[in-house]
Amino acid sequence: MKEAINCLKTSLFTHASDVDEKKMANFKNVCLGVAIMFLHVQFGFHCGVSALQTVASKRLADDLLTNYGSRYVRPVKDVDSTLSVYFRAKPIWFADFDEARQVLSFVAANQYKWKDEFLTWNPDDYGGVTEINFGKDQIWFPDVTPYERVDTGPVDANMDETFLTVDYEGQVVYYNLAFYAIFCKMDVRLFPYDSHGCLIRFLAYSFEGDAVSLYYVNDSDSSENILKKNGVWSVSGYDIQEVETTYLCCPTPYREVYYTIYIRRESGFYVLNVGVPTVLLSLTTLSVFVLHPESGEKVSLCVNNVLALIIFQQLLATNMPPTGDETPIVAYYFVVVISISYLSVLTTCLTLGIYHNKAKRPLPKLLKLILYPGGCLSHRRVTDSSDGRGNRKGDTLVVNHAGMEDTGIVLSPGTVTTGATRIIPNQPMQPSVRSINRGSRRRHSEASAAAFETEWVHAAIRLDMIFFGLALSTMLLALAYCLFLFIYEMPNHV
Repeated sequence: MKEAINCLKTSLFTHASDVDEKKMANFKNVCLGVAIMFLHVQFGFHCGVSALQTVASKRLADDLLTNYGSRYVRPVKDVDSTLSVYFRAKPIWFADFDEARQVLSFVAANQYKWKDEFLTWNPDDYGGVTEINFGKDQIWFPDVTPYERVDTGPVDANMDETFLTVDYEGQVVYYNLAFYAIFCKMDVRLFPYDSHGCLIRFLAYSFEGDAVSLYYVNDSDSSENILKKNGVWSVSGYDIQEVETTYLCCPTPYREVYYTIYIRRESGFYVLNVGVPTVLLSLTTLSVFVLHPESGEKVSLCVNNVLALIIFQQLLATNMPPTGDETPIVAYYFVVVISISYLSVLTTCLTLGIYHNKAKRPLPKLLKLILYPGGCLSHRRVTDSSDGRGNRKGDTLVVNHAGMEDTGIVLSPGTVTTGATRIIPNQPMQPSVRSINRGSRRRHSEASAAAFETEWVHAAIRLDMIFFGLALSTMLLALAYCLFLFIYEMPNHV
């Protein structure tokens, strides 16, 4: 009996749970259907509105262009009125700065604003459409052109084409990216610490001043400096002015917008790749005078220095303006170093000729005066005369303490004696001395020749040291002069 009751309860509860699950599933299906119907209604409503607006926009564009007329005529109803055009060219990044041609290339974000009196409508007549887009070739567009432009193609030739936005009151707004290549006068005297102010004058070139006036879009977005570095140049700022300019061709002044972009060279690259090699080449030039003549590499080192300096100077000159009004200060130092290198070739040939001279005669008096201005001579010449008994009055009795005993040797007049010799002048010649004079004269002649050769060698080394001092002092004076010019002109630079 109990088992039957339990079985009945179990079947009843199971049937009730099945009924609840079925109700829940039906409720979910009903909710999902209602949501799908709501989305269909909303989507259809929006699609209908969008379709209506699209149709209205096309109808509006056709109506506006049908009655527009020529797009080359100013969009004003009063011919005597002046059309105001607001313009902004915000530089974004540098493309290139060709220093030899003095041409600055950069990309700018342009903005144009003006009112077209022939592009107005009532939004209620066109399904509530308040804005519409046109292409540049469909309506009038101001020909704002930079006066310093040097390229021949369209201003935005390499940029993507964008559309003009017109509202129902006739206000036209146009944004685009433009590529500019303009002439920028350079002042490279302070290279590589130079900075420049590139002036760009924008004007409506095809219209006189009383027809179109150009104004600057002065807002927070226009004053933001977003110009990025290109690795060589950085922007320190730019200035914008509205200027009225009168030209000889036209009595009415033109209203123009002047942009001045201030750029500064990043000097770190040039200090490492120009300054340091210049100093090292200067030291190499000085090392020519220190190198001993016996090394045999003095001439080749001189020629290699000259060639290295010329090649280095040519590489630097290719990046400089070829016909500039100003010469870089560092160029003066280059001229001095190259001149010293050229002269080092000549002086090296001179010193080598003196060093390897085998002449058995003393140094000329002029050369001695140059090399030894203090009168420090290593040899002494005596005069020649004779007495009445056949003996020469100028004969000199010599006692040599270096390689001989205390034996008196009479030398012929005019013989040069070395510093190791003690001279006893005006002594009479004895017969015993004459017997040994013949043999000692030959030995002394050989010693004198060796002394002359040593004298010429010392003169060559002495001449090298003199040239070294002159070259070093000249380089230091040139360096001091360049530093003075840098310090003097730096505050007056841009």
